[in-house]
Amino acid sequence: MAERLETSSILWQEQAEFEARKNRDLRFQHGSGPSNIFILDISSSIGDEGVRQMKEAFTTIIDEYSKHPDIDENVAVIICGRETKFLRYFSNQYEDIKSCLDDIEFGGPSPLTAAFLLSHGGLNNDASNICWMANFHFHQRLILISDGRPTDFTIISADDTPVMETDEAKRHLLQTAIIIGRVHPIFCVPIGSNPNLRILEFISGHSKGGKLVRYQDAMQLGKCSYNLRAASVMLQTMKNDCHDKERVVASLALHFPYTAFTEKDKEDIFEMCTRKTLFCSYVEQKVESGEETDLFKERNPIMPCLGSRVRRGRDWKWDNQDNRGPGTVIGHHIKDGWLHVEWDTSAISSYRYGYSRAELNKYDVRVCHEPRILENEMIATGCLVTRGTDWEWDDQDGGAGNIGSVISVHSTGIVIVRWRNGFISQYRFGCHGKFDLTICIGNILGVQLDSMVLASRIPGIFCTTLKLFINLHSDPFSEESIEYLKEQERNAALNYPNGDQASFSEGDALGLPSNRPAISERAQSVDTLTKPILHVVKGKYFKNSEGVDKITPENRRGRPMNQWFWKDDKGKWNPYSIEMNDRINECYKRDPKSTVVVTVQDQSYRVVMSKSLHINLSTKEESEVILVKNGANL
Repeated sequence: MAERLETSSILWQEQAEFEARKNRDLRFQHGSGPSNIFILDISSSIGDEGVRQMKEAFTTIIDEYSKHPDIDENVAVIICGRETKFLRYFSNQYEDIKSCLDDIEFGGPSPLTAAFLLSHGGLNNDASNICWMANFHFHQRLILISDGRPTDFTIISADDTPVMETDEAKRHLLQTAIIIGRVHPIFCVPIGSNPNLRILEFISGHSKGGKLVRYQDAMQLGKCSYNLRAASVMLQTMKNDCHDKERVVASLALHFPYTAFTEKDKEDIFEMCTRKTLFCSYVEQKVESGEETDLFKERNPIMPCLGSRVRRGRDWKWDNQDNRGPGTVIGHHIKDGWLHVEWDTSAISSYRYGYSRAELNKYDVRVCHEPRILENEMIATGCLVTRGTDWEWDDQDGGAGNIGSVISVHSTGIVIVRWRNGFISQYRFGCHGKFDLTICIGNILGVQLDSMVLASRIPGIFCTTLKLFINLHSDPFSEESIEYLKEQERNAALNYPNGDQASFSEGDALGLPSNRPAISERAQSVDTLTKPILHVVKGKYFKNSEGVDKITPENRRGRPMNQWFWKDDKGKWNPYSIEMNDRINECYKRDPKSTVVVTVQDQSYRVVMSKSLHINLSTKEESEVILVKNGANL
């Protein structure tokens, strides 16, 4: 099996190199705008309904591209089924592209992994270019229209059957997609009568800027570049105000007085502004150009050191720039009394910390000891690291076992780290397949693992992915990590006025009234504050089984039996299965205000515990849930 896997991987990589040459030779027909690679699942598993939905979504997106010739979208098409190949090379000939499915024979297996491997023929070796609009750069994006049910990519001759849809095939697909998604956004459009939303959500969520998009919303996906261009104008003119939705909308009307943006367009543009570093890498521009910058500079010893975790402080006046979550200090401003913070949303801004000529003794932020929680990233600013298996930098870290803080992550696989001894430098985290660093880990899914030992047993393209997967499941709450963060907090408290640093409560940081009850008390009642129904405090979202302790018979014994029930459309209360119930309970135990995705009757639902709801991810229908404690009657 391993030999066959290795052989197939090599063959598809060689084919991708050939396709890259073809795309390069056909540059005369390329569009000058953002590059899009469509991967169209034409396998038998999508069914007649899936074929209709795919054609509708694909045609709608291409039609939307044709409405904006000034953007000049560049499009390539890969089909995946009985044949897996480039159906169209990059061009801006939208009518020709739109008709490319007219004579296609649908059917066969779903070797989606092969299609992703083949997509390198449109991503690498100058097959296409990164596009720039103002300060935004658009990496080539992938648009997968599929039911998300992959088959063994080493077998391409058989028809698609449920038997061929194996866990091994799913694992290969996810591993390959993660590697591509580290740089390229992947948009997944579910089709068919029974798409695997969990896989499609994972692929899009673990890519840089990707999304899961319903086929009915294909027009909005077709407007992605159009809205990004508008967002780039907002960022150039508004700076910090781009975190205020009302101001963004008002500025939009001012700068585009003759453009009719829909409400959905406005929502997308605002979201793009708040997530600007997915498109506009201000840090990377400065570093790569060699320009002098005060990012990553530690100028003042009485200010929090780089890598310190912070929250809004006593003098905060910047609306919701922090999204009410924590961030990381990434530089001391050249102006006295100011520092640069990158919030966990990726937004970067400057804030007051102490003396400045204009304002005396103002503190917009305070140091906290909240670790960085990875969500859709493999590594991120604020993560704590130690030297890894490819370390070759002597004792820059102060010696083996010492902890450092990540203060910047580049798409090239390079990260910048500030060590406890104050030394700051760049290290490899995936660059050329090398890992100088390991994210601080306690245990991974309940098992102590050595990433390099495991990776050495897996052929070819999956070695890097496995190491990334292991880091994804690291434990940021290890004793060493928390102690390191508390040390930074104690040091900062020495220079924070009147002891406010130590006494400033988390409730204050979240902007909550001081008379709110404790978390344990709030768990018993519905929060009375007006918030979006799916509002979740950053770092408190446990998706599927990630971050949830594995349930075993040993740790189940002795626990009270808390059973969750859901109400069907007939008003009947139904218990969740043992597996789903355990999943909800573990997330509830960690934070009663978190959410979790569960499966009921082959449908995926998001359980919002604080609102006593579960929501169908496909239909968006809501129904009630209830917790019955200690075996009490319903």
